[in-house]
Amino acid sequence: MLLKWKDRLMEEDLSQGNFGIEREGLRITPEGVLASTPHPEVFGNKLSNPSITTDFSESQIEMITPVCQTVQQVYHSLSALYRQTIVGLEKQEYLWPQSMPCVLAENQVVPVAHFGQGVEGQALTNYRQKLLEKYGPKKQLISGIHYNFSFSESLLKKLYESQASSMSYPVFKEQVYLKIVRQYLRYRWVLIYFLGASPVVDASYMSECDESLMKIAQNSYAKQGAISFRNSSYGYQNQIPIYAQYQDVQSYIHSLQTYIEEGQLLSVKEFYSPIRLKAKDSTCLMESLKKDGISYIEIRSIDLNPFEPLGISLADMQFIHLFILFLLDSEEVESKDWQQEAAYNEQRVALNGRRPFLKIQKLGHEILMSDWAREILEKMQEINEAFSLDLEKVIRQKMDQLTDPQETIAGKIIELTKQSNYSELNLKLAKLHKENVLHRSFPNQMFKTLDLEGEDEVLSQ
Repeated sequence: MLLKWKDRLMEEDLSQGNFGIEREGLRITPEGVLASTPHPEVFGNKLSNPSITTDFSESQIEMITPVCQTVQQVYHSLSALYRQTIVGLEKQEYLWPQSMPCVLAENQVVPVAHFGQGVEGQALTNYRQKLLEKYGPKKQLISGIHYNFSFSESLLKKLYESQASSMSYPVFKEQVYLKIVRQYLRYRWVLIYFLGASPVVDASYMSECDESLMKIAQNSYAKQGAISFRNSSYGYQNQIPIYAQYQDVQSYIHSLQTYIEEGQLLSVKEFYSPIRLKAKDSTCLMESLKKDGISYIEIRSIDLNPFEPLGISLADMQFIHLFILFLLDSEEVESKDWQQEAAYNEQRVALNGRRPFLKIQKLGHEILMSDWAREILEKMQEINEAFSLDLEKVIRQKMDQLTDPQETIAGKIIELTKQSNYSELNLKLAKLHKENVLHRSFPNQMFKTLDLEGEDEVLSQ
């Protein structure tokens, strides 16, 4: 769709849009244990503060950027929010840098977030209590990055005017976003491989995993080739597979309402899809989708990168944006059980992605993951070159990570964990990130982490 009409499009049409980031993280003690203190008062009312609030737990901070027009703007906005958050923490508290939980003391009570005594606040607290009863406390603490995005109206209108179609502009716009969602579900394994950063869990989380994990350091467990436990069956997923329909907004709404009526979902908020359709009014999602259409999409597969203070680098934000452009340009091929196949590929890569010669499914046939990923990166490079997006360095880094899985974020985490252990590594990173905010220049793309043998090692993500 993009390359076909490249003569009618400008770089600004592609690079600009609406971007927003939600970044979750656990507050911890100097010992690396979940903090039991209330949400810091300095951040004000959790209901009324649009930028710094909580998610499931009182100990789980969530930062929410305003809507920005470029990737660079949202990165700098998140940087400012992160600094504000770190400065506002208690002196002896830190922000856990990993997606998977910190050390959880035996029989530790996980404090559910409280939103006051008002009707809205009580409803939010009661909903979290129901989730606690349904899923247990440990999975509720899993944290990550949500990447919110919508295309510029300039791009959408130029694409619409280029189509030989009788559909209205609102219908065309809806179909563009639905295609992005369907294609994202098919190709989400790509982001899991390159951005997955949760290949290890602490011993205190082992009750949520099966016995196939191996001990790689004290109280630290992994799986050979694992990349992202958060995006696997060990992470926070619906108890049964939820396959929404994406032909149009009406079918999407009807399919989710059916799951709710059958008791499989408490509400639409419990639909833990790797990507969601979002509406203008998030408080009445279904009604707003019907009335106003799709406002933006929310990508939810992104792990926190523990080597990055913000949990994500600017380069990886740019990579995600280029990946979305690839999804828009890609040809969509229908198949009967495409959602089941997509879920299978997600699990394969999340738990085995660094294994050599790993095979996943493509339209019912097995294919080497590395071959398919290389083909996708080459298509992304075509888009980059056609529109002079200046992302050659980003793509080259991903090619290197594909050639050598040890160069992935997950590969580096495994090696550093073996030198110490899961808790010690992430606690040192948490303290180092806070130190950088309070006493050094920030942010820094080339981030120095503590080498556990005593010397500094540069890990550029």
